[in-house]
Amino acid sequence: MDSRLDKGVVRARSAHAGRALGGLRGARAVRLLLALSAASVVIAAPAVAQAKTVTVYTGPPPNAQKLVPPSARLSASFKAKYNPDVNAFFPQKVTIHVGDTVSFIRGMMPHTIDIPPVGGQDLPFLVAGAPASGVNDAAGKPFWFNGKVPSLSLNPALFAPTRSLVTYDGTRRVDSGFYTGNGSAPVFNVKFTKAGVYEVFCDVHYQMTGTVVVLPKSKPVPSAARAKAALAAQVLADLKALKAAAKIKPAANSVSVGSAGPGGSELFAMFPATLHVKAGTVVTFSVSPDTREVHTVTFGPTAAYLTKLANGLLIDPQLTQQDLYPSDNPALGPITLSPTSHGNGFANAGGLDRDPTTPFPASGKIMFTTPGTYHYICTIHPFMQGTIIVS
Repeated sequence: MDSRLDKGVVRARSAHAGRALGGLRGARAVRLLLALSAASVVIAAPAVAQAKTVTVYTGPPPNAQKLVPPSARLSASFKAKYNPDVNAFFPQKVTIHVGDTVSFIRGMMPHTIDIPPVGGQDLPFLVAGAPASGVNDAAGKPFWFNGKVPSLSLNPALFAPTRSLVTYDGTRRVDSGFYTGNGSAPVFNVKFTKAGVYEVFCDVHYQMTGTVVVLPKSKPVPSAARAKAALAAQVLADLKALKAAAKIKPAANSVSVGSAGPGGSELFAMFPATLHVKAGTVVTFSVSPDTREVHTVTFGPTAAYLTKLANGLLIDPQLTQQDLYPSDNPALGPITLSPTSHGNGFANAGGLDRDPTTPFPASGKIMFTTPGTYHYICTIHPFMQGTIIVS
């Protein structure tokens, strides 16, 4: 788990991430080669009786791999091949006293910290607008979704200005919002002023949640040693999940777009990276059941064309609709891809995820009718690439 800069986000990670999301294309762009073994930032002890501040990381802390035995760590070759990451809070649960502060450290990750009122839910990542219109392909023809589906954009509420310190008592939402500047996001400090159990969300990643337990000053909180042991156990479980996710074996004529496991563990690669099929084959592209990410499967005539699509995905914060919606109406059957599709060999399965609050399915089908070699990427994470060879 080394700290990767994720190249995209619908839900764009540095070349891609520093510009989109209104400047956040660098947030999800070269995304995240999990730097568990990189820097040696000290993790603040998550809560002792005298503690005033507890540190929580969004994603693995910089020194995470040092918390586990060498045999459990990820090798350099594993990280280079699979681009692993964990979409989770570290530690996932902290216990503090009333009046103490939690410092949420995001670094360059595309995460937010959203603490709604007690019983509330996180903010939606996408919002629907007027019907999509004026979106044409390379042949000058309108895509099928013009006038038929709502246009999608990032929720404006996620771009509200944030302060360095806010207080929370369970009655009103506090949210860090997206950091749209360059470099690491500022620390988001939350002072908890009322006892209770509070849920913390990331608005970008579905099911990425943490818990803050706030106790009266008269009650004890876990010792530093106990908190460190819990954090080490979380890291160890995630490392095991990442290694297990790499062993995925998709069914025939299928591609897993990324591979994921419990606890937010994610591998950013195509499985298999190259698939051989015969002309006329329908290939199913699916995301993992445990994924907290959004991916696309996007074919184009050249690498430059695909890169242009990826770089244009998130703009202030309007989204490129042909990146997110399938290139052809999926209700009519599998998308058909040939060198002349849409005037230039374009085909896209659209956004794929497991989040019920988005309009995206978990899988898409594409039929390959003409022999040749077809390259594709995830436009949200452009370093995720694959090839279909049709004979």
